[in-house]
Amino acid sequence: MTYPAFLLLPILLALAAPASAEELANQLFGAKRAASSQQPEPIGSYAKGCGAGMIQLPETGPTWQAMRLSRNRNWGQPELVEYLVDLSRKAQSVGWAGLYVGDMSQPRGGPMTSGHASHQIGLDADVWMLPPERLDLSVSDREKISSISVRTDDQTRINGNWTAAHG
Repeated sequence: MTYPAFLLLPILLALAAPASAEELANQLFGAKRAASSQQPEPIGSYAKGCGAGMIQLPETGPTWQAMRLSRNRNWGQPELVEYLVDLSRKAQSVGWAGLYVGDMSQPRGGPMTSGHASHQIGLDADVWMLPPERLDLSVSDREKISSISVRTDDQTRINGNWTAAHG
């Protein structure tokens, strides 16, 4: 059975639109270098949303370092930033120097150009399980090192990287 082109074209365009819209959203949100000047507010859900009025976790603090700065993903809602700063201080009580903080959110949240489906509203973050040897890494060094996995390949148990200091 054949269908006239005028019937197939709208269907094909409709099927292609979500992928194009998602790609466009990734690029638009990824291009923003600063937060919006609005009251802080998460909008939507962790994997389908954005964030108003986000604040930046400073690149380096007394007990943390933000990693992979080239991604510009060290932004979050004020509650998240406050939580991470507090958690990094508490990490010292188990003998860690502090924490390496990986991806949080982009300045205005939204879908990222690569990687995560979540992290869109500024309320979740990647806290590296790699105990920091030092908290004065250069920007270049922060791009080169990676976190460690503390789970087995089948993700059912912890592996040998887990230590008593992890909890």
